[in-house]
Amino acid sequence: MTLPSPLLAQIAGSDLEYANQTVLHPAGLAAVLILGTVALVVERRNAVLPFLLMACLIAPAQRLVVFGLDFNLIRIMVLFGWARVILRHETSGFRWTRLDTVILSFAIVNTIVYTMQHAEVGALVNRLGASFDTVGMYFLFRMLVRSLEDLKQTVTWCAVAAVPVAVAFLIENRTGRNLFAFLGGVPQLTIVRDGRLRCQGAFPHAILAGCFWASLVPLFVSMWWQPRWPGARLVAAGGTAMALLIIVLCASSTPVLAVLAAMGGLAAYGLRWRMRAVRWMAFLSLCALHAVMNAPVWHLIARVSAVGGSTGWHRYNLIDNFIRRWDEWIVLGTKSTGHWGYGMQDVTNQYVLEGVRGGILGLILFVAVIVVAFGRVGRLWQALPEGPERRFAWALGVSLFVHCVSFIGVSYFGQITMLWYLCLAAIGSASVSLVEEAGLSRRRTSKRATQRPSPGPGVAGKPGDVDEVLAGASM
Repeated sequence: MTLPSPLLAQIAGSDLEYANQTVLHPAGLAAVLILGTVALVVERRNAVLPFLLMACLIAPAQRLVVFGLDFNLIRIMVLFGWARVILRHETSGFRWTRLDTVILSFAIVNTIVYTMQHAEVGALVNRLGASFDTVGMYFLFRMLVRSLEDLKQTVTWCAVAAVPVAVAFLIENRTGRNLFAFLGGVPQLTIVRDGRLRCQGAFPHAILAGCFWASLVPLFVSMWWQPRWPGARLVAAGGTAMALLIIVLCASSTPVLAVLAAMGGLAAYGLRWRMRAVRWMAFLSLCALHAVMNAPVWHLIARVSAVGGSTGWHRYNLIDNFIRRWDEWIVLGTKSTGHWGYGMQDVTNQYVLEGVRGGILGLILFVAVIVVAFGRVGRLWQALPEGPERRFAWALGVSLFVHCVSFIGVSYFGQITMLWYLCLAAIGSASVSLVEEAGLSRRRTSKRATQRPSPGPGVAGKPGDVDEVLAGASM
């Protein structure tokens, strides 16, 4: 596995030299054993909690290397999770969806292209590890989070986990010292930019910490309209307040802009039946700006700064070089972007990173994952009756939107990837759950009528496609 350059480590705000070597503090060992055991024994709807605690409270350097295979503690937790799923036969009732196919294809293609690009065993091992994260986490959460009700329970636990994280961030902000530094992977002294402490806690970077909680804000807020859920308004108020506090203490522009995107997405609920027009207006506006501006429209990124010291110009320059140098990466990606300019080896854009790693095919599949996920969550909220459930499904789509906005300013690594796959898995599972409920409702209706009508696609026994059923339900 090729280690990042020292400059990249400096820009990332963390020491990345811990990769490929066992770093296991007694506290980390105790955490993975205790949380792994909890993941095995708790009810399924609570099984995501140990993963959240591991992500939020254990620094990323903690890992175990076995025969050259690098298992950070979240990967070990994934193994515990799959042991639970297999031992408890929780794969029963699982239904394959189009989103599952696209995500699996993305992982396979990314591994093949990256290995061909570097033509070395280390590259294959690196991508197999990334594919383990993609496939392992996504399908594990598909098994554990089966419905919107399960997701509400997960959001509740996220609000609980936000409390100790916010306390740790407050302490770091007041003292300038990171409480999690003894576990490795985060600096002991908090990084300062333009006089602001950029708190990061157990996360590998302050931006990633802020984006982690920004993506949860729409789900926290939507709990306010869930009257039947125990303590829903406390979850909404407490979770939102803690998340916003953490984001402020991160002192980074990208999470702030992500929160603004979340607020805009939630406010757009009133325009939910006119979203096609909204999307076209946004697209045409960008085209008009591109036509009248002296610089390309993506130069707007260089002008946006929510807090002092933002590196918007770096992000603009990265995108600009990515577009102008398309011939370097379009076939099999490119080994390095360092020659694009100063600091360009720091690929702070997920879309660019997918093209650099996987070429045009990898980028297309990554975008396809997003497009299919948006399509599913759109059909999901349309198929639900007006009320709290529809609002919550809309918030799930807004959370996906927040991730997509964050991708413009940062490339994901570390704990936040877990939240990304959890979001995708919840979208896939919620739509399947709705189809199963529709089938159950039809079977009950047919039983009362003492007759058995022919089942529709994907309902009451026919496999069909979940998207087809949702499309029919939303008409």
